[in-house]
Amino acid sequence: MLRALLIASMTRSLPDWPADFIVGIDRGALFCVQNRISMDIAIGDFDSVSETELESIRSNCKEIIRLDPVKDVTDTQAALELVASAEEIWLCGGLGGRIDHQLINIGLVRSDLRMKLWDEQHLIYAVSGEKNIKKAGYRYLSLFAAQPSVVSLTGVKYPLTDRKIDLSDLYLVSNEILEEEAYFTVEGRVLVIQSNDA
Repeated sequence: MLRALLIASMTRSLPDWPADFIVGIDRGALFCVQNRISMDIAIGDFDSVSETELESIRSNCKEIIRLDPVKDVTDTQAALELVASAEEIWLCGGLGGRIDHQLINIGLVRSDLRMKLWDEQHLIYAVSGEKNIKKAGYRYLSLFAAQPSVVSLTGVKYPLTDRKIDLSDLYLVSNEILEEEAYFTVEGRVLVIQSNDA
């Protein structure tokens, strides 16, 4: 199973997760260099790094792909194309900074069950079908419909049984996993946000 770790520009730290393939995205590649993280590929238009920093990135990765800054996709979207065959993808550094980029990254996760979006306070991913969710140190559990869905939840403070939800439902926030694991059944798809206070 190929596990791809994408390290984007707002990265401050990394999860304890065993990646097989690492992609530094734009200034995230500089984070990799500064923290001695070996990259398989660095990709981006690199408009947020100096020429000296770019040379440092070039010297510390197996391959660099420099994108035209005039393009129809974000650097992160371009990076995702490189790991299209991965079975699991974690994106770090995709939260914080510009809210338009955050919304794009959340949208990417919402539409791809292989992806997780991570920072120091959040783990965001989509769920469909039956799944056990580990508490994993997070206090809060919030759900948002990615499409009209029917949701059942057990092992949480506020359980649900066959509850129909759609994109306008905003009441499934600040739930909590009671022990170490919750159990989901989702007909459709929901976006899951596990979080802690700052």
